[in-house]
Amino acid sequence: MLECVSVRPSTPNTNTSLPTPSHPNSQGNSTEVEEDEEEEESKEDEDASTASPNVSREFHRAVQAHSYNEIRSMIQAPSQVHDLHDEDSHHRYVLSQVLQPDSNSVREALAKSKPSSNLTRLVSTYFDYSETTSDFCLRLHLTILRARNLYEPLSRLLAVLPADGPPLSQAQCDRAYDLFLQFDSQENPFALARLHQLRDSFTHLKGDIQRDLRKCHSRIRMFRHATAGCAVISVAAVAAVAFVAAHAAIGFAAVVAAPLCVPRQKTRNLARLKQLEAAENGTLVVNDINTIDSLVDRLQTAVEADKAFVRFALERGRERHPIQEVLKQLRKNQPVLEHLLGDLEQHIFFCFYSVNKARYALLKEICHHQTL
Repeated sequence: MLECVSVRPSTPNTNTSLPTPSHPNSQGNSTEVEEDEEEEESKEDEDASTASPNVSREFHRAVQAHSYNEIRSMIQAPSQVHDLHDEDSHHRYVLSQVLQPDSNSVREALAKSKPSSNLTRLVSTYFDYSETTSDFCLRLHLTILRARNLYEPLSRLLAVLPADGPPLSQAQCDRAYDLFLQFDSQENPFALARLHQLRDSFTHLKGDIQRDLRKCHSRIRMFRHATAGCAVISVAAVAAVAFVAAHAAIGFAAVVAAPLCVPRQKTRNLARLKQLEAAENGTLVVNDINTIDSLVDRLQTAVEADKAFVRFALERGRERHPIQEVLKQLRKNQPVLEHLLGDLEQHIFFCFYSVNKARYALLKEICHHQTL
């Protein structure tokens, strides 16, 4: 706690005699925020050209970080709860451990800020959205576990059947058919896992922050001009003292008053600028959200493809040939699905890591401003 608050795209192979759903593909991006005013104005253009390399470098650095591995260990720790009430309590507990700085630290820091200020509203909104992001990612990780549970019976069957063995026995066909029925009866785990609303929320928040940043830059430029004016007054006052002794008292008063020409608001606005820039950096998590959403979309499509294959066999009863062909197709699709699940899992951990890093940076600026 701070002092102030005590991807590799691929698709399942298909057989010409079976259904062939398609698989969309997309990609997220990222960048860094610069303090310079001119660079701030051209930031959006730079984002498009430098995004992918930045994401890749940050991702590979993150997976080696101690905090990233701590997050992964906490989320992957097995849960012993069984009923819904205990599951919800366990979810809240894990979220409180993984999300840092935690909600209490944030509330304590924000309580010292002016509740009516636009800055407080913006940073408070960011912290709320970042917590919602972490909550969603934690629930999405449970969706990955449900997907693996959905495929586990079929995976066990495929593990004991030879890849290029003799035709299936009737007992093996019956076993596969029963597992097909079980698989087809369960919903696609990724059907409702969408982050569109969360992505839109961050986009709107980023626009609000950028408008406040422009106002803040304008005020700082005004203070710079005022400082230059004060310097002129000071030089004139010193000259008056040196050459017009009769007006020494007036000159002395001007020299004393000169420092007061530099408004104290400049320091506060610089601190405000740092907080806004940290909050804007935090909204870049929308790039991680885009990547996760793309993976979820591909996983939903992959599961639907397997369901289409299974229904193809079910419609033909317990006939050996359709069942054997569908099992062959599922065997080809299995490593692709597991690869996508692994990618999604890694990007969920990375999203937690990015959120925590941004929350720490913003809270640090808030605390620093309060000590001024």
